[in-house]
Amino acid sequence: MLKIGFIGVGGIAGRHIANLKQLGRSEFVAFCDIAEEKAKQAVSENGGNAYTDFNEMLDKEKLDAVFICTPPFVRAEPIASASAKGVAIFSEKPPAFNSEQGKTGVNAIKKAGIINSVGFMYRWLMTVAKAKELMKGKKISAIRSVFLCGPAVHLNIPGWFFIREKSGGPLMDQAIHVLDLHRYLAGEVTKIHAFGNNMIQPKRADFTTEETIVMDLQFDSGIIGSHTHSWACDVAMAQVEIISDYSRFTIDLFANSIFGTLEGAQINEKMTDNCYLTEVDNFLTAVEKKDQSILRSSYQDAVNTCAVTWAGLESIDSGEVKTPLRF
Repeated sequence: MLKIGFIGVGGIAGRHIANLKQLGRSEFVAFCDIAEEKAKQAVSENGGNAYTDFNEMLDKEKLDAVFICTPPFVRAEPIASASAKGVAIFSEKPPAFNSEQGKTGVNAIKKAGIINSVGFMYRWLMTVAKAKELMKGKKISAIRSVFLCGPAVHLNIPGWFFIREKSGGPLMDQAIHVLDLHRYLAGEVTKIHAFGNNMIQPKRADFTTEETIVMDLQFDSGIIGSHTHSWACDVAMAQVEIISDYSRFTIDLFANSIFGTLEGAQINEKMTDNCYLTEVDNFLTAVEKKDQSILRSSYQDAVNTCAVTWAGLESIDSGEVKTPLRF
């Protein structure tokens, strides 16, 4: 069985731990968190050893893979350290917080030659696979998406999410998932123009991010796109619509369904797959087989999605059209 460690055991780590348990293909060896009680709690529930220093954990434990589930502003160092130890990496998004971190991480992982994956789970949805299949041979002109939820209404998530300098705000925390699908479906982004506002929560010391963002995108393929993302609407939805000459169909990310009109015929299919489980299952297989090609979101590819969000933030700040970096 593969020996697994965790760096960061809060939030999304719980979902990955549950999925690893369900799969039954690995052994929990170590859990690290700066909050010692959290690491010890994870050990009491799953076995292994508790640490508060990830470098100590990587030095002492023989791991096949590590799940990096820290907040984004403390993600670069664990990735560098795990790479140096030759340990396969599953990193939560965003894998890098700026271009310097992205370049360093790409080089470290390439040098180490390790299996690597980033948690862009929507790439594993059966509805997304269906959409890619339906897009073949069609003249796609546009992709538009929207993601709405209410953190700015209720202020019910940890405070650091509202500090753009720590979380990247809604663009780097959530919109990054949908923008990754834009890239996955339509190809590389060449130009971005983005706008943001604060109509519910004015910017202040403990709320420095925009709460609502609109982005226009242009792709290498000639397709154009748009994404609207808001933390200021408590009527949740997350949808991606693909538009072509005789078809228009929508992926509903929350309902895990795909519906619309396909060359005059109505389609409406609901799937029951668990994309979080699927991505972890495939990561374990890639580690076992030492086969990076199994995975759909490498670190380098994920950093290119990060670059779209960085360009978006630059566009919001400057009011100018920006071109994302490529790695």
